[in-house]
Amino acid sequence: MKKNFRFMAMAVVAMAATVFTGCSSDDDFLTPYEESAIQTRATPNPDGTTTITFDDFASSMMAMTTSYGANYYGNVGSYTQVKEIADPDGVFMSEINTVTNNYGTFNNFSCGGLALSKWNYRTNPSSAEGITITGDTIPSDWWYSYNNQMSVYDTTSVNGSNEGAGHSGNNFAVVYGYSDEYNTEWMAQPEFYLTGEYTLKGLWFCNSSYTYGVIMHGNKFGASGVATPLSAQVDAGGNHIGYFQVELECYDFAGNKLATYTKVLADYRNGKNENPVTTWTYWPINQAGVGFVKFNFSGSDTGEYGLNTPAYLCIDDIVFEN
Repeated sequence: MKKNFRFMAMAVVAMAATVFTGCSSDDDFLTPYEESAIQTRATPNPDGTTTITFDDFASSMMAMTTSYGANYYGNVGSYTQVKEIADPDGVFMSEINTVTNNYGTFNNFSCGGLALSKWNYRTNPSSAEGITITGDTIPSDWWYSYNNQMSVYDTTSVNGSNEGAGHSGNNFAVVYGYSDEYNTEWMAQPEFYLTGEYTLKGLWFCNSSYTYGVIMHGNKFGASGVATPLSAQVDAGGNHIGYFQVELECYDFAGNKLATYTKVLADYRNGKNENPVTTWTYWPINQAGVGFVKFNFSGSDTGEYGLNTPAYLCIDDIVFEN
């Protein structure tokens, strides 16, 4: 099975990437998946499913040298810029988007994509050693800023240990990017490909530290111009309107959209008080015929330049079957 996947990857994934990553221009009622069936490689599970994890991906794909992940923007020291991640069995591939506009052609993480990470800062570290900061001191909101964009907010792992923060191991993927009427010139939707059309059973997700912190505490980029938690966002009538959600779009290899699945990540509308999750949570999908997946984000906190809430999600252990 693994050999067949590797063989197909060369033709099918390459074809799909050519056709669709031209983004260069660019529910809860289901039965939860049995966690005990999850394995640590992209190999068949006892129940007939296959799980894609990120612990066996090449270390050269890892976000380095800090939790900012500078090597996803260019060459850094001995680290070569990462432009795609793929598992060693040839089952899964995701490329950083390439965007062309009036200013040139850009191919880095700010254009949208998936990054391989192990970082898990949930608070500021005691010293600035080994982190990216602007200036000489650590800002109080460093842990929920773009300088810590590769960290997952998983409270079951040891804060700042940068190990054991994935759902089933050390590594996970950071999904970043979205597309709306404001930002198509600079960004395209992050996506990943499988090597054929399969039933996507589901995946595990957790919030990034950046997204979690801004939802809970706000930042200066919010609609009000001051740090305002999403729970405090109200309309002119004083009604609470804050929410943030991710959409997972399933496509076949012909580019036909099969379905869109929505997961609300935080919701304070109509008296709700749904804070973002702080542990790995299973998202059941159960969509047949999936060849590739795109992510998008939307929410109430938007401004002149689009979404203000950081458009990130951490994912791990993607489960599919023939």
